[in-house]
Amino acid sequence: MLDAEVPTELARPAGLGRLLTFMFPAATAMYAAFNGVQQILLPAQVEALDPAAKVGNLALITALAAIASMVALPIGGAVSDRTRSPFGRRSPWIVVTTVLSAVLLVAIGSATDLAVLTIAVVALWFTANFYQGAFAAILPDRVPLARRGLASSVIGLGTPVGILLGVNVASRVSQLWGYAMLAVIFVIASAALVFGAREASSEGAIAPARRPRRQSEVVRAFFAAFRSTDFRLAFLSRASLSLAYFTVSGYLFYSMQDYIGAGNIPGGDVAVAVATLSTISVATWSVVAMCTGWLADRLDRRKLFVGISAAGLAVSMLVPILSPTWTGMVVYAFLSGAFIGAYFAVDLAVMSLVLPDKHNEGRDFGLLAVATGLPQVLSSVIAGALLTLFGSYIALFCFGAACALAAGLVIMRIRSVR
Repeated sequence: MLDAEVPTELARPAGLGRLLTFMFPAATAMYAAFNGVQQILLPAQVEALDPAAKVGNLALITALAAIASMVALPIGGAVSDRTRSPFGRRSPWIVVTTVLSAVLLVAIGSATDLAVLTIAVVALWFTANFYQGAFAAILPDRVPLARRGLASSVIGLGTPVGILLGVNVASRVSQLWGYAMLAVIFVIASAALVFGAREASSEGAIAPARRPRRQSEVVRAFFAAFRSTDFRLAFLSRASLSLAYFTVSGYLFYSMQDYIGAGNIPGGDVAVAVATLSTISVATWSVVAMCTGWLADRLDRRKLFVGISAAGLAVSMLVPILSPTWTGMVVYAFLSGAFIGAYFAVDLAVMSLVLPDKHNEGRDFGLLAVATGLPQVLSSVIAGALLTLFGSYIALFCFGAACALAAGLVIMRIRSVR
């Protein structure tokens, strides 16, 4: 890993291929765990425990878990920024949080009480997002500026492949086996990253400047990145896009069940239908992501790619409104997969280029990742309110489209990235 005083742009690209080779499966395993639980296992488990209150209970658990993720993400980045060990700054925390997350996954699979389930899910979201905070900081740590688009594309490809893996594993095995398999995959992929792309010792790295003593100064220093206009715009854009995504995807299981109707789904199996739509989406996502990051680097127009893809996602969310059928959902899955694939292929590169302090890149990257966690809290509350107020899932798709469009408009105002 780079010494704290060595600029990222001086990093030699010789080891980049090896690094990305092992970061890809780690990212895939992380998103497989998140999405297998969130889209399939948890909704089905919540419904089995209390069918009448499934929407409210899922909203509560999702909100609490998202709060835990918002706390864990920047802490994971900040703590790893200051870690000095023979194994580097990020690797020790990747190992610890992977093991804890695996144990919690198995515990959730065994839960038969709603309160126990809630506590375990919240704990899992904390440990897994602490992991993500340390993991995401590897990008600004070890990837040269000129290759950020390519790296973002490869790492971002882990999201659709992870979704594909997670929802298919979760929908085709029993509850306990679903959680257990996700745990095993997570452990194996993380171990491969730590040992396959070893991080340099951080023992000799120069520590960041002394922390301010007064509590008010500590808080201001922790959020110092928000003084940068481009950082604020990147945060707002990502938050808006994430709000669009989570408002719709978080209730996809119930949308298929109650809006499209189980009787209108081939085979009548909602879980398999969700897995099928996810497969279509991520297949398209993967194809687009494989070339978008490279092309954005080549043209040096990363911001433009992100803005156009956000606007395209907004358009795709209108399809289920115009065609509330299985065919309409298939078209939606195809289009949304293409645009979200283009977005996430370049998004990490844009985020990494607006970090204002190289000594606290893990912390600041974690703060940007909160732009994903915060919308999870808001999306569950907003989705519940929209369903209660309008009594229709159409409201979710309309809201998602508006937020995605806003994300595209905001990202175009960033000045330091083309």
